[in-house]
Amino acid sequence: MTISVRRATAVDAELVSALNADVQAIHAAAMPFRFKPPGPGTFPPAEAAALLARPDHHVFIAEVDDEPAGYAVAEVVRRAETTFHLAYEMVYLHHISVRRQFLRRGVGGALIAAARAMGHEAGITLLGAEVWTFNEDARAFFRRHGLTPYSERLGTGRGPPPAGAARPKTARCCPMRTPLIYSRRPVEVSP
Repeated sequence: MTISVRRATAVDAELVSALNADVQAIHAAAMPFRFKPPGPGTFPPAEAAALLARPDHHVFIAEVDDEPAGYAVAEVVRRAETTFHLAYEMVYLHHISVRRQFLRRGVGGALIAAARAMGHEAGITLLGAEVWTFNEDARAFFRRHGLTPYSERLGTGRGPPPAGAARPKTARCCPMRTPLIYSRRPVEVSP
């Protein structure tokens, strides 16, 4: 089995859209009150094409023996210093998805390695992601690849609206997500 990872180009928009269906299905099954099931309107090729056109976003496609096996979307984030925070740069994983038949075969690790390598080429050593707390497989995957929790977002409204109640047009909060961050920079800990 040979895993290869390449940068996606504009001609890959339809493929990236199709590869998203796997992770979309996981989210829709766990949180049907928040996520739409995969279909023509969820991350359509036109939206994938717009994402591919963003200069600060990098899309990687993993292939196993030339068969599409997964993808990742990483953004280079550069934040200036403010009165509250120091300046920083990071590679932020917005999407990572591996087709079910290729899980636990190194495809996800190869995608993370590609995002890290892209960051290192730009002198960026921080890698960040968010994961929904219901997704224990994803949380374990990220921990195996060196990401550790550093913050937690809390909120109300974790379930569907009561029977007969109007469903809100937009969600007001994003509960059940745990951001993760990774750093290769040495950290000094005081006793």
